[in-house]
Amino acid sequence: MDKSPVSFQSIVFTIAFSSVVLFLIGFQDIFYNKTKIVFCDVGQGDAAYIRTKEKQDILIDAGSDRKVLSCLGRYMPFYDRKIELAFLSHPQKDHYGGYLEIVDRYQIDNFIVDPLDNDNQSFNLLKRKLKEKKIKVKNLYAGERIVLGDGDKQRLLITFLWPSRQYLAENVNEKNFSSKRSVLGAFSTNSDLNDFSAVFIFSQGDFNVLFTGDASPKALNSLVGTIHELSLQNIDILKIPHHGSKNGLTKEFLMLADPDLSVISVGKNNTYGHPAKEILDMFKALRKKYLRTDEKGDVVIEVEEKGWRVK
Repeated sequence: MDKSPVSFQSIVFTIAFSSVVLFLIGFQDIFYNKTKIVFCDVGQGDAAYIRTKEKQDILIDAGSDRKVLSCLGRYMPFYDRKIELAFLSHPQKDHYGGYLEIVDRYQIDNFIVDPLDNDNQSFNLLKRKLKEKKIKVKNLYAGERIVLGDGDKQRLLITFLWPSRQYLAENVNEKNFSSKRSVLGAFSTNSDLNDFSAVFIFSQGDFNVLFTGDASPKALNSLVGTIHELSLQNIDILKIPHHGSKNGLTKEFLMLADPDLSVISVGKNNTYGHPAKEILDMFKALRKKYLRTDEKGDVVIEVEEKGWRVK
């Protein structure tokens, strides 16, 4: 009988070595006390992943397809299969498409979305999957908050700025608009879905990231007074709305937010011409820094008590 080229000892060694590597990876995560924010390169779409210093996993949009799974695979611990908070800024496929894959592979504790519908077959499939898996769906509106931290000076908060209940009530087709917090795709509108795109701030102590989805100039203009009232001009990172489309960011809003860094989530050689020349010229004129996922790939931010940095 020919001798097997793979010995019992080599198998045992391989298993032992793999176990040690996996243990060290898990050990490292336990003592990693920074928050990591990743603007995923998912092509022409939006997806951002946050792993908080308290080991909570947050996903903000999911791109159009399965590319988001690769991003999660790179930055989310392999042994952690639970996403505590999943956000969908608005029901357009370049933001929700990846969730069709994610709901089959991860446990989602809470799915945060506005109550607007999209009659696309793929969105109907997502609604069906969320219902079948009994995932909690919540609608949050301007002025509401999610508290993630433990109340110290580095407390983690998510503060919603847009849309407001009033705006939805005035702009959906149904007359019986309700603020009930368990509605997915219950209301239709004749308005542009981008007008309803969720805008919120993720905060850790004095560090703030402003997520804007595909917010339109109409939505951003409605927020000017709100940002003044909340004294939130100290925005560290701004996610540029609508992939840098000229129908998104306005000069007034950029000057008001005054971010230290902006991130444009955009696909290479996309057919929409994003980011628009007008937007890039705006950054140049105001001498504002920005990064693009089509050029840099994943944009990774590390946040700790002393500050933040781009990895």
